Amino acid sequence: MNVLSLFDGISCGKLALERAGFTNFTYYASEIDKNAIKCSQDNHKDIIRLGDVTKVSYINGVLHSENGAFNVGKIDLLIGGSPCQSFSASNATFGKQTGLQGKSGLFYEYLRILREIQAENPSVRFLLENVKMRGDSKKQLDDYLGTTGKYFNSELVSYQKRPRFYWCNWIWELPQDKGVNFQEFKQQGDLSSFMLREVPSHFEMWNDGKGRNGGLKACPNVTHAEKIHCVTTRQDRAPNSGLIEYNGYCRQLTQHELELAQTLPINYTKVLSYRQAQAVIGNAWTVDAVAHIFSYLNIKQMELSA
Repeated sequence: MNVLSLFDGISCGKLALERAGFTNFTYYASEIDKNAIKCSQDNHKDIIRLGDVTKVSYINGVLHSENGAFNVGKIDLLIGGSPCQSFSASNATFGKQTGLQGKSGLFYEYLRILREIQAENPSVRFLLENVKMRGDSKKQLDDYLGTTGKYFNSELVSYQKRPRFYWCNWIWELPQDKGVNFQEFKQQGDLSSFMLREVPSHFEMWNDGKGRNGGLKACPNVTHAEKIHCVTTRQDRAPNSGLIEYNGYCRQLTQHELELAQTLPINYTKVLSYRQAQAVIGNAWTVDAVAHIFSYLNIKQMELSA
């Protein structure tokens, strides 16, 4: 089975396929973020890397890229999470929620490549992930992809509230709530290196532990919470996934806590600094959520048809 992953990030798609039971597949990945690639390479030596998505194309069974041409034959599964910035509600306040007119317009590269693949394999399976967005933006994606994006919050399978839409061309159902509680995973011990600096902007974020009632610059207090908020690319600014009481002040989530929030293996991002890891984890998929969706594919049929 040939899998093409666009906007691959740290290759959560590959992890999700493996967790769903797939073993016999070749994984082609398009990504340009150096830290994401570094993390992916540390964990997956067998991925074939294509580089910039705008330079990827598929015709007559050949996958063309800035890293060379690959005679792959049929592509069986196309996956990707195109950039969400100009779809995100967090940008509405700043006038940057511009939908497909902004950075999220890179969706058109996903659509272009999907159409190229469908011209040769109309039965190709595809999955696209993106944030919860305005109704008009979602309808655009529904119309382009010919399927209705389904809402799935990662809190059903993890301790992170992460509202997302998933578009794919097979039938799947939401999982039952696994009841994953952050308190069972919260790290203990000397975590002083994760304390926020005592500066005015961070005092506003902590808001004496009162949470979001301090306005846009305040962050949730998840010290005793069952779920943290959506993991973002920076934990030392608002909004973020939450702050935790520590030594009379507060700390950020640790690297391990961020990894587990996305249901990644502990130490998956070990080759990166904490700041670098925050960025790639915040842009990543919740692996168990995507694995659940993949579990509705017929593994034997997919792998044998390649």
